[in-house]
Amino acid sequence: GGSAGKEGPIAQIGAGLGSVLASWLGLRPRDRRILVLAGAAGGIGAIFHAPLGAALFAPEVLYRETEFEFEAIMPCIVASIVASAIFDQYSGRAALFFPGQVEFEYRELLAYMIFGVICAVVGYVYIKVFYGARDYFFHPLKIPRIFKPALGGLLLGLVAFLGPPVLDGGYGWIQVVMEGKIFWSSMLLLAFLKIIATTCTISSGGSGGVFGPSVFIGAMLGGAVGFLGHSLAPYWIIHPQSFVLVGIGGFFAGVA
Repeated sequence: GGSAGKEGPIAQIGAGLGSVLASWLGLRPRDRRILVLAGAAGGIGAIFHAPLGAALFAPEVLYRETEFEFEAIMPCIVASIVASAIFDQYSGRAALFFPGQVEFEYRELLAYMIFGVICAVVGYVYIKVFYGARDYFFHPLKIPRIFKPALGGLLLGLVAFLGPPVLDGGYGWIQVVMEGKIFWSSMLLLAFLKIIATTCTISSGGSGGVFGPSVFIGAMLGGAVGFLGHSLAPYWIIHPQSFVLVGIGGFFAGVA
């Protein structure tokens, strides 16, 4: 029920396996770092059925040296494709979401630019709340560390009374938003409740990734802007469902 993604743990597990393999092979530190990224990419590519996305995600997010990112991309692609192919043989292959027909018109460009600014502002709030709670609330608490995630879980439970969809990954609710079955104000509320829920889960010391929550927040934000904008200015926002997908990519691009 914790509000966190599975990509964080699998990236750490895959990276750990890459480091162990590098030790067995006696590789140099630079080759070890490449193998660590390849392991992370393989794990993420497998569980999300997205080998290309994972291969680009691992070197870009986990490393900030342009030269190193370039050098690691090909090993990450190989590891991610092999891991995803083997994983799909046993678990089957299915998309996380089914957005239907995604359409775009040039007169919507201005709306997308404005929406990009909104994603940046909400992303700034997300980062400040996330790290602020960790640094100024959970870390200074004079209680044993093992009890801090328990306190975070208690606070998460209180948040879930207001919005049960914030529990777990919430991918099913993203699909509901893509189909336009939630009112825009509820989407906006869920976006901010998810920020609080993720903060309670991870900032308290819980184990999980921030990609899943970022996808949820971006989708809810995109749905709120898209459907509200469509009702106010249907000429400028013609395809509100498309804003859900754009919100997923735009919001995560900013916070990551």
